Amino acid sequence: MSAYFILTQDFTDLDAFKRDYIPKVGPFVEKYGGEVLVASFDAEVLEGEPSKGVVVIRFPSEQAIHDFENDPEYQPVKQIRFDLTTNGKAVLAPAFVRPG
Repeated sequence: MSAYFILTQDFTDLDAFKRDYIPKVGPFVEKYGGEVLVASFDAEVLEGEPSKGVVVIRFPSEQAIHDFENDPEYQPVKQIRFDLTTNGKAVLAPAFVRPG
């Protein structure tokens, strides 16, 4: 069953993020069957004080998300994201299944 990787974050250097992180993360998303559904650098805040950077990626399973996040070759790329963002929050959410 599909699962979703949802990440919110603020950028300390958006140009560097676009240049140094985005081209490197794509192959890992593809490796684990991910499909980017939402990607915004300046999402409209409707409630509260969330980060404006938002990404939602659908993966084929919860395990695929764990494998993506823990891939040893991805760790240096993930560190680039950590170095260029603040207030990052990532969650895994399973696909909705209608009861009954």
